[in-house]
Amino acid sequence: MNLARMSGLPSKSEADRLWWIRLGFYLVAAVILITLGTGGFASGGSPFGKVAGHWHFFLIGILAATVANSTGAGGGIVFLPVFTLLGLSVTESLATSLAIQCFGMTAGGLSWLRHLQKGAIVDAQSKSFRLILLVGASTSLVGLRMAQELLPNPDWNIEWFFSLFSLVVGFAIFVRTLNGGEVNGGRDEVIRPGEWGGLALSGLFGGAITAWLSIGVGEVLAIYLLALRFRVNLAVAVAVCVTSITVIAGVPFYIGKSSIVLEVLVFAAPGALIGGTLARHLAIYLGARRLKLGMAGWIILTAIVYLIV
Repeated sequence: MNLARMSGLPSKSEADRLWWIRLGFYLVAAVILITLGTGGFASGGSPFGKVAGHWHFFLIGILAATVANSTGAGGGIVFLPVFTLLGLSVTESLATSLAIQCFGMTAGGLSWLRHLQKGAIVDAQSKSFRLILLVGASTSLVGLRMAQELLPNPDWNIEWFFSLFSLVVGFAIFVRTLNGGEVNGGRDEVIRPGEWGGLALSGLFGGAITAWLSIGVGEVLAIYLLALRFRVNLAVAVAVCVTSITVIAGVPFYIGKSSIVLEVLVFAAPGALIGGTLARHLAIYLGARRLKLGMAGWIILTAIVYLIV
């Protein structure tokens, strides 16, 4: 009998497998970015001039990925407004934001998986995590695909709708946390049968919003899981992992349209890799209470930025 499995702790083979997956991801990411960067520098212009004109995107990548991966909400809240203000079109901003998050959110997702694998959650929650991740990711992909193919440019103001929704739930989390709601604990049992429908709808709705705004599914899933009183670290881990899967699936739609600004991607993605890797440590250091307050603040900031921009 495998004592590691009986205790809910990962076996050595599982730990080794995840280690190799993480190493493989960083190597592939490095090869992609070096290849794109080399091609960009060879396309004309002074390399020093390009560095001088784009180095700030590296810092933006670190900031966006750190906050996004420590709260579960996507980094598009930073990327989309900044890129738009810097002169990129809406399509270019959306496509480039999704592409950068493929690196940052995946780095963050693998970091959270490593944390959970070390026994950071009990066995019952480990089973819940796998099931929630499966349902959340699959329904998010359906929502994403439907939005991209059937309604790539919605007629209504999705930013206003999403902003108002975010303001309500952000302030709800904020008030509940300040009033002493469950912040250090959380339920330990698996997700109940009656909660699957809400989870599926959250993934579907969030995936569609992500197709339009490059953020959404992580925020919606984190809010739903916190409403069900799951532990905050589990909610953030699910949100980050599902966001990673969703943005990776959403990028090919824009690659075919050549909408990704490669020079911005090459400078911002390395920063996002760093931020995504370090974010989990920041979240754990903050603790459950401050993490929930930070999440609420980030959700409210998301809403305000989109209402203004």
